[in-house]
Amino acid sequence: MQFAQFTIKTKEIKKLVDALETAGLKVSMTNGKHHIKVVNPGTNKVVFFGPQSLGDPRAGKNILRDLKKVGFNNQIKL
Repeated sequence: MQFAQFTIKTKEIKKLVDALETAGLKVSMTNGKHHIKVVNPGTNKVVFFGPQSLGDPRAGKNILRDLKKVGFNNQIKL
């Protein structure tokens, strides 16, 4: 998957981005630090997370907690 001339190489992030897109959320990448931006088009709520954020299992749980705020309720395993 490629956003803004930056390739996401981690398969966990690829899996998460694919699940976000199938859930109907808009996914893009910021220019500077290449954070992933998730927008719910219905509510206009926004969440950012870094592609390097999945260093430990606790970080994955925190990302999923934040994604629930924009309406992502999928039980994906990170």
